[in-house]
Parts: sequence; C-alpha cells; structure tokens
Amino acid sequence: MKMMPHHQNTMLAVRREMGWPGFKPANDCIGFCSGRPMDFEVGMEIARVAQMMGKDVIYSGWASTEATEPTGFTVAYREMLNIDIVDNLVPYAANDDAPLLLVSTLADEFFAIDGRGSLVRMPGKTKDIHKGRKLAVKRIKARAAAMDNSLLANNRFVPTGQDWIEPDRAQIETVVRFA
Repeated sequence: MKMMPHHQNTMLAVRREMGWPGFKPANDCIGFCSGRPMDFEVGMEIARVAQMMGKDVIYSGWASTEATEPTGFTVAYREMLNIDIVDNLVPYAANDDAPLLLVSTLADEFFAIDGRGSLVRMPGKTKDIHKGRKLAVKRIKARAAAMDNSLLANNRFVPTGQDWIEPDRAQIETVVRFA
C-alpha cells in the first residue's frame, strides 16, 4: 500500500495528541506506523519490526490508500520475553487538554505515554468511551488537517519481511509504513 499524506498526518497527529514530541526525544522508544488492516500476518510483521527497532509500536490499519479514517489501532508492546500485539484499540480523550489514550474495546486496559516518554499499559476502564473517542477523533482530525500534505523526507516504506533502516537524520523521527 502506497503511503498517503493523510495517513501519515493522522499518525503524526496521534503522536502529538498522545504527548509525544514532533522531534526525536532522548528516550526514543516508540515507533508510529501504518499499513493494511490488522490481521495475523500484519500482527506478526509489526512484532518483528518492533523487535528490530527496539521500540514499542503504535500502528493504524487502513482499508485503502483512499480511506480517510483508519480501520483501527494496534499496539506492539514489548514485554521481557515476548511482544504482545494488542488490537481493537480506540483513541480516547478525557477532555480538550488531556493527552490521548488508546483504550481497549475488548479488555479493561489502556495505553498512555508516561513522563519518561515510555508507552505504558494500564489496567482500568475509561469513563464514557464513546464520548471520549468522539473527542479524540475530532482532535486528531483537526491536528492532521493543519499539517502540510507533503510526505516527510525520512519516511520509510518497509516491504513485508525486509529490514528497517534507521533514518539518516536522527533528530527527526518518522512514521513507518508497511506494505
């Protein structure tokens, strides 16, 4: 699937709304990427890339290059001995200023970015998930719409099974795209 500016901008907006800076932070431990809708093969590929990158991964699946909204969000969360692929996540905002969370629709847990810039998995339910999701989507769309529609110079297209290569300009983190 070819990278589209609105897919890139959506992931950049998710990144910023979750509290991740627009530059490469000192604790560079989260990758943001997008590609095909989630299935077993895509989950295995995201886990492989998370291991290669040495980062947790926040992933959005898209039905097509023309799609204007992702089909869903997934996290590849690195544990001590394995990588958990957690699917069926929705963006959530408690209010206009709170950092976005990714909330599970299947379990009582959510993902957030902590003060160190690490992705953390927290138990619990959020209040009024439908209202919080609606607000989060509104914020993501507004931030994405305010961005330039050109692709980032250091974007990476990673064909299935291929190596991931660190971007040349280390100060700029990029969104990785899977075929």
